[in-house]
Amino acid sequence: EIETDYGRNLSVSTANAVGWMQFLPSTWKTYGVDANHDGVKDPYNPVDAIFAAARYLRAAGAGDALKKAIFAYNHAGWYVDSVLLRAQLIGGLPDGLVGALSGLTEGHFPVAARATYADDLNEKTASRRVKHGNAAQPIDSTKNRTGIDIFAREGAPVIAVNDGRIVRIGTSRRLGRFVQLQDGYGNVYTYGRLASVSKRYAAPIAKRETARQIAAELELPKDQTPTTAATAGVHGLAAKAAAPEQRRLFAHPKPASRGVKTFKGYFADVLHLGKSQVQLKRLKVGSQVIAGTILGEIGKTDPTVAPHVLFEVRPAGRNAVRVDPKPILDGWKLLETTAIYRAAGKNPFVGAAANPTVGQVLLESKDQLQRQVLADPRIDIYSCGRRDIASGAIDRRVLATLEFLVANGLDPTVTALKCGHSFLTASGNESEHWTGDAVDIAKVNGIPIVGHQGIGSITDLTIRRLLTLQGTMKPHQIISLMTFPGTDNTLALPDHGDHIHIGFHPVYGPNTKLGQAAAAILKPDQWVKLIDRIGQIPNPVVRVRPSRYAIPGDRRGR
Repeated sequence: EIETDYGRNLSVSTANAVGWMQFLPSTWKTYGVDANHDGVKDPYNPVDAIFAAARYLRAAGAGDALKKAIFAYNHAGWYVDSVLLRAQLIGGLPDGLVGALSGLTEGHFPVAARATYADDLNEKTASRRVKHGNAAQPIDSTKNRTGIDIFAREGAPVIAVNDGRIVRIGTSRRLGRFVQLQDGYGNVYTYGRLASVSKRYAAPIAKRETARQIAAELELPKDQTPTTAATAGVHGLAAKAAAPEQRRLFAHPKPASRGVKTFKGYFADVLHLGKSQVQLKRLKVGSQVIAGTILGEIGKTDPTVAPHVLFEVRPAGRNAVRVDPKPILDGWKLLETTAIYRAAGKNPFVGAAANPTVGQVLLESKDQLQRQVLADPRIDIYSCGRRDIASGAIDRRVLATLEFLVANGLDPTVTALKCGHSFLTASGNESEHWTGDAVDIAKVNGIPIVGHQGIGSITDLTIRRLLTLQGTMKPHQIISLMTFPGTDNTLALPDHGDHIHIGFHPVYGPNTKLGQAAAAILKPDQWVKLIDRIGQIPNPVVRVRPSRYAIPGDRRGR
């Protein structure tokens, strides 16, 4: 923000500093990073530049003295104060607002076919690979627009832009035949003027596994659950080196395809499941669907207008109003079709060879994390739990937490996701497992949690690492036999002697209290102003070819 206004001012400084983070070319040679794995370290690539700045700050001792490290970046006291103030302001944004905006930025384009926007924007303009100039296309918006027509061939499927719940299906004079989807953050998406709404949708066949079956599959210890915290035992890295490792190599699932032509392809590409593992359910109000699910079809509903769908967006919060969906659609299409943030033709965050950093893990989308977790041999997951992940039933935060632990050298053995857990907890409350918002871990680095709790234990080390997660990634509950002073999310329960429970609040969904909190964040007219402002902000300058300051990268991304 302070160096180049998020890439919108990339002029070379008077000191000859260049790129998004204004590195001197000599300093870039030392600290440059090939963060998107395209073979070069380019200060004009935003990913390379941002991770290089993090590398520089770490080398300058930011972990122990942040002010001193920022001063090393730029020798000015006012600069240090300004950076820290900006960080404080950004960090102080309400989690509910950040969550709602996250849902609006992580969606899929709503039509799974070649499509054209109404007015002045079409898919060719939004998605073309620019050979010269700026890869981020500037696109006009207007605060008076509350919906947009998307034209496509007759019979083209419309799909769920995000994981969510069907909240309305019906007909009206304004919308014609329509369906409404609410995502996990509370944002509501309306698909109007449809030729038809799907009568059925594909969902995984429910499968149950008992705790005994899971324990046998993962070879968990059968020790009696202790009632107090342990203080002795072999812990830490020495135990990791001594413990025999059992690693599984799993097939790397294919990314979801939205050009699905058959139900067989739909099962395989969207749900990542075989046809025998899937059942067709009636699409109705209350149905839980995953991103990519076919919700209906475009057709000729007006003799004077070509086949199209009217797409509308209403952000989270009670009494929120419809906002201009154009900036949101533009963002989905641009991120989906350009290769400016990754090496062309591949995703550097996926696959064991990529070995993503903590920063990369926390930036991954849910689709990326699903494939990453299922392909990672360092995460041991029972078979029914793997189906939960493959079918999209597990929250992004849970998946990111598992990869976060791996990136910190803590390889988890997962014993409970959604499958295999009851609807209610032992205390009679609705389980966070049931909504896909929790995970239980019975081993870390091959060391059982049972018998290894207390100060200095593998449980202690793991929980202390989890406590560094912040903002929307902060767990609501971390339950074991241990509590930690000064924390508001650690809890000791006697029935958690053999595992660590990590749970998150459902971000929004049916939780009315969270819905009211989201409603209090922004008033309806503020949402309109915010989306209008987003539409007016100039896109950053992103070069489509390496700059003359780029230097060769290596296989490690360094």
